[in-house]
Amino acid sequence: MSPATQCHSTGRSLSRALVVLLGLCAGLASLAPSGASAEIKKLLEMCPGQKLCPWFQAAVTPPKGWVEDKAIGDANHLTMLTPDKPELGADDALIYVQTSYENGPETLDQIIARNQADWRKSDPKTSITPLGTVPHGASGEPYKVFLFQNPDRPKQAFEKIAYGFAKLPNGERYFLIVVDTAASKAIVDQADDAFLDVLKQL
Repeated sequence: MSPATQCHSTGRSLSRALVVLLGLCAGLASLAPSGASAEIKKLLEMCPGQKLCPWFQAAVTPPKGWVEDKAIGDANHLTMLTPDKPELGADDALIYVQTSYENGPETLDQIIARNQADWRKSDPKTSITPLGTVPHGASGEPYKVFLFQNPDRPKQAFEKIAYGFAKLPNGERYFLIVVDTAASKAIVDQADDAFLDVLKQL
């Protein structure tokens, strides 16, 4: 299969090297955003300097007709969902969730603006169109959804991206980026029900 080659995060590039998972912190693994079914898992990997560094992953039940690709997800520090079929084509949609710890004072709008400014710097031809909001019962603050058009990235030429927070009962806050990506807008739109299903879980 040909997974998307970029992600909207501080790291952005999807590395194909498998990550060695060294542990799971049970203290966070059992916590879920209030009112939602998803869990935020904290995992550890070896990073430069022979240190253990954490990364975070939202646990999502794949929508009907989709499966989780754990190998790609773990390798790239995200939750990766693909259509449930024997072999994926280059034009198939992918849905993934990136999760980062965000306990600072910034608002959702401020984080979105920074994220999108970084993306425009890396790909000046990208256009970003607001698509409105999707309710988010867990945090009370709705997801904000945008359509990215990336003419220089044919395998992810269109991306529907939702931004939101997951707030845990212990007061911790996580920033979520949920992406529905494909080579055409029609394919992105075909995956919309699955995309909304994922948002409801977070």
